[in-house]
Amino acid sequence: MNKCLVNICETFEEITDFFSNKSEQKEEIVSKLFFDFLECFSSLQAEKLSYPKEFQNDVKLYLQGHPILKKKFEDVEIRYLMLSDFYDYCRLTKKYKPNKKGNEC
Repeated sequence: MNKCLVNICETFEEITDFFSNKSEQKEEIVSKLFFDFLECFSSLQAEKLSYPKEFQNDVKLYLQGHPILKKKFEDVEIRYLMLSDFYDYCRLTKKYKPNKKGNEC
């Protein structure tokens, strides 16, 4: 797994209590992670094809300025949920192993 995606997963672990312990700082982290994810994922070549089409399509359409997706992802909670889905996918497929060096996420 690309290093930038590993970094996103590692940082995401620090905010898994987002809904139960909301703060402005965590909202800022979620927004930064969201934009980092867009930049990282869109820069991947063949690797991104190994991820579900939902991630591929959302990133592509958002970056193309698709109005519905732009509106949808204005909400920091939706951004968090998308990042959570990505994190869970990486863990379930064992692309990423939490809190261990040598992750391949």
